[in-house]
Amino acid sequence: MKKIFSLMAAMAILLSVTAFVGCSDDSKRSKYTIEGTLDAANRTINAKMELDFYNDTQSELETLAFHLYPNAYKEGGSLTGADTSAAFSQGKSFGGIDVSGVTVDGKEARFEIEGDIMTVAIPAVMPTQRTSVSMNFSVLLPQAAHRLGYLEGKYNLGNWYPVLCAFDTEWETHPYYVFGDPFDSTVADYRVSLSYPEELKAVSTGGVGENGVLNVSADNVRDFAVVIGDFNIKSANVNGIKINYCTEGEEDYTPLITEAITFFSDMFGNYAYKEYSVVKTAFYSGGMEYPALCYISDVLDEKAVEEVIIHETAHQWWYAAVGNDQVNEAWLDEGLTEYSTTVFYEKHPDYGVKRESRIADSLTSYSLYCEIYAHGEQQPMRKCVGDYVNNAEYTFNAYVRGQIMLDSTRILIGDGAFFDGLKLYYKLYSGKVAKAEDFVGAMEKASGRNLQSYFEGWLSGKAHLYSVS
Repeated sequence: MKKIFSLMAAMAILLSVTAFVGCSDDSKRSKYTIEGTLDAANRTINAKMELDFYNDTQSELETLAFHLYPNAYKEGGSLTGADTSAAFSQGKSFGGIDVSGVTVDGKEARFEIEGDIMTVAIPAVMPTQRTSVSMNFSVLLPQAAHRLGYLEGKYNLGNWYPVLCAFDTEWETHPYYVFGDPFDSTVADYRVSLSYPEELKAVSTGGVGENGVLNVSADNVRDFAVVIGDFNIKSANVNGIKINYCTEGEEDYTPLITEAITFFSDMFGNYAYKEYSVVKTAFYSGGMEYPALCYISDVLDEKAVEEVIIHETAHQWWYAAVGNDQVNEAWLDEGLTEYSTTVFYEKHPDYGVKRESRIADSLTSYSLYCEIYAHGEQQPMRKCVGDYVNNAEYTFNAYVRGQIMLDSTRILIGDGAFFDGLKLYYKLYSGKVAKAEDFVGAMEKASGRNLQSYFEGWLSGKAHLYSVS
């Protein structure tokens, strides 16, 4: 589960044991068209979807595989069977997705569903060819403060529609793991029309709805999320980017959001989208990132909200624009995002948070974690989120160790090369899915140094921690 990680949170975990621009060619992207209706009284979405699939793989394909993430909320599903009591504060509540009427190029198609994966048989599609898959689906929202769910008048629609799996040498059918973000998605174009009660407001990856209708487009994005509720929307504009802060209260965080967007654009490269919405909603864990949108938990205090906003906004660079396999290389977005938060504080001293303090706290908490819970051993950072035994193990490995490694890298190669490397990494892989070797390559090019052995030490779990003066 997505947790905004702060240094104070690290100690708490220790003690208790988140038209668009981009470099992707739109003629070589798949395109989703979704039309649906929210039945608010019954917590149900009824919709139809067409996927204009573009085969950007090197393989001839005879099947397509889709994640049906809502099935993780079914009785016996991976989420409802785990210890997620914080999300299900009103008791266990189940959800799920039903799919029917699947056609390929207008003809009835054979499909199979096993757990949260659906496979659809298609006529052979060669590389660079297209095919069209249509289906009807109905989603029942669990009564939960989760990525997908309804609670206290707010409807969270995260990972709510059939999502095409990523493809490497085969379809990547990762299950919906309990810890971390079990997602690995490529960019696509979206046209989404969703009806909902007129008295509510809908905020999405593609923008804000009006008068009970969300009718938006979002291109070159790797997910499409929506939050619906009785929100007050505070808006601002920075460099042509519309900023929305959506809350049931009267507070206004658009100045902080604007500051974060401006800073990260200067540090890493221009923000990739035309709009960005931060939504304060029912969510049990800090925040959750989606392209051009993020959740902020409605139970956080003011200081925590500040850090969550900074962290989730940094995710617009590291995950939303530059994608990565969050299942097997979670550090690549979470470590980068956590360290980007530290750099924001470092360059904005008025917030009263020092880089040295955050890194020192990371070192202390991580060392104690290894000593007390990991029996003095450091784990490899290349680890599937499904292999973690608890959230503390995931958090310390992806967030904390990731941040320590990046600060160490900065000290090793110097500020100029380090930040040039981040800018190059963003430039080369925005709109794509990057791997660890891509990040290392960008750092090597910027610094002119061979860093493979250095990073291998960290990623293998063999690197020794350093001290901060």
